[in-house]
Amino acid sequence: MAFYKQTLKIQQDVKITVIRQHELLKSALGAALVMLCGLLLWKSPLGEPWVNASYDYLFRFSAHTVTNNVALILMDNEAYDQFHQTRGQPWDRALHAQLLNKLAEDDCSLVVFDSFFRKPGDSATDKLLADAMRRQRHVVLMAEQAQVIHPAMSGARPILPAEPFLDAAGTNWGVAWLDPDSANDSIVRRHWPFPSPGPYPSLSETAARLAGAQMNLHPQERWLRYYGQEGSWTKLSYRFALAQPADYFHEKIVFIGTQPQTSLPDGELDEFRTPYTRWSGESSGGVEIMLTSFLNLVNGDWLRRPASWIEFSTLIVGGILIGGGLCRMSPLKACVFATTIAIAIAIGAITCSYFTNYWFPWLVISGGQVPCALTWALATTKTARAAKTKNAEEELPDVPGYKLVHPPFGRGSYGKVWLAQDRAGQWRALKVIYLANFENDADPYDREFNGVSRYKSLSDKHPGLVHVDFVSEKLDGYFYYVMELGDSIAPNWESEPSKYTPRDLGNERTRAPDKRLPIFQCVQIGIELADALDFLHQQGLTHRDIKPSNIIFVNGKPKLADFGLVAEIRPSNQERTFVGTPGYMPPPPERPGTPASDIYALGVLLYVLSTGRNAALFPEIATSLVKNEEPSDYFLLNAIILKACQPEAPRRYGSASEMRTALQSLQNTVR
Repeated sequence: MAFYKQTLKIQQDVKITVIRQHELLKSALGAALVMLCGLLLWKSPLGEPWVNASYDYLFRFSAHTVTNNVALILMDNEAYDQFHQTRGQPWDRALHAQLLNKLAEDDCSLVVFDSFFRKPGDSATDKLLADAMRRQRHVVLMAEQAQVIHPAMSGARPILPAEPFLDAAGTNWGVAWLDPDSANDSIVRRHWPFPSPGPYPSLSETAARLAGAQMNLHPQERWLRYYGQEGSWTKLSYRFALAQPADYFHEKIVFIGTQPQTSLPDGELDEFRTPYTRWSGESSGGVEIMLTSFLNLVNGDWLRRPASWIEFSTLIVGGILIGGGLCRMSPLKACVFATTIAIAIAIGAITCSYFTNYWFPWLVISGGQVPCALTWALATTKTARAAKTKNAEEELPDVPGYKLVHPPFGRGSYGKVWLAQDRAGQWRALKVIYLANFENDADPYDREFNGVSRYKSLSDKHPGLVHVDFVSEKLDGYFYYVMELGDSIAPNWESEPSKYTPRDLGNERTRAPDKRLPIFQCVQIGIELADALDFLHQQGLTHRDIKPSNIIFVNGKPKLADFGLVAEIRPSNQERTFVGTPGYMPPPPERPGTPASDIYALGVLLYVLSTGRNAALFPEIATSLVKNEEPSDYFLLNAIILKACQPEAPRRYGSASEMRTALQSLQNTVR
């Protein structure tokens, strides 16, 4: 015995080492795959949607507010109609002069025009506008950008406002230019130029400098921080701006620009997509994005990305942890953990961008690496499970002390049964139960093991129970037990063991005429099985899976077999597991696992044996039975069957002993 245990321990240690090496290789491959996935999405054009969406969805759930005293005056549809202006034509400069005089009287701190005064117009009107500009504390005028076309070089240059206005503004000008991501979705995400500042100032940079912002002249890659779909400032139609009370614009920063005619994306020249376009379907005017850029610079809260080496390291570490970790979990745990990681990273990234100035392409992890890792985990788990099940089908288990005859003569949902010969030369049945056949779910596997172990201690105390000689420990993925061997259908099988076929009620019925047994034989089998059930119930146990294939003959006597579902009888108010064979279980809502449900199953068993019909057809009776030479005997048995199979448990026999007594009374009649 000591040698056997030592041998078994060595075998188990070798298997554990092989499994650990396999798990390590699986984790390493998973980590490499997920790292590669992250790096491809991070730097290749394939990953641009993930990177861009990471930025856009920062503003889906939260947005900064600003305390700057800012007003946005819009030349909107109402103003165009009120002042009889025509879209596509310059706005009446006399109206601009009137508005600027109003702003000067209110002591406005800064005026920014997102409207281009490219050419001189009517001299009197231009003088009115220039004089109104000179009255401002600070005014910033828009410039445009023009491409330089030359055979020897390429570039761009600014086109400045007309000289009278530029002189009136004190040379405060800036290029009003936006740089959408035209390669993919045309959303404006970055400050222009990128990096900024560039060779000449932008409109927002000049305005921010005049507003007192400390400008860093070192070029930086700046991303826009949006302040909500409606902005964080006061919007006012040009029409109503002129009618505001005195001092309304006192110490305010005022931006003046055009509102697009519609909010439909890509409909007009000065109209742009923003992150909010993803879910609202509405675009924004260029002046609002200019104002956003200005506030970013004034408040120092534009967004930036971490250094490339930080992002690279994060994706590498994430790939190792996620790709190497998920594949070591069960499918359910992997799904839960993957979902938790994805949500946690999203929340963390959005929170970080809100409280700091950094944003990270978090969807590369949440939407790329995590699904990749989960797919690998599920695929390898399924492959490993299939391989393990296949190995279980192809390889003989380690059962020291027994010689197995291959192939197995019996197969079930959870295991296989071999013909085995011990050292003394005695033939036994050896059944192996595999964890892989339970989809690696330990609960039903443990239930099977506990049922067999519980049954073994009393299996030799009643002649109607198959005797179990030995139950192994739970080994690496399986356990086995050895029991007495049932009778064989094939005679003289010992000389050729592969011909052994167990005799059970299933094949006994199949070989009978019309697949039904004589009534007297059914009654005798019922008596012996009811007696065995009564013994089990007295021990506080229930069988839970009585059916023809689970009744084998040993020395010509029927015995209860396949006892993996044997369990303790529980009170009616306690929850019981819903296990058993359909057709032999009582109708819902009653659950198996009680003496009454075993009695129901025995009644259905007698119905199947005596009628030759399937359990699902109960209580239907074949018309051929009426022509049988013993119809009265059948109907007497059928009365017992119907009582045993009453839909309401209290109307059945009160015990297996009571059913046995009824069958014994019938036995005297049908002899």
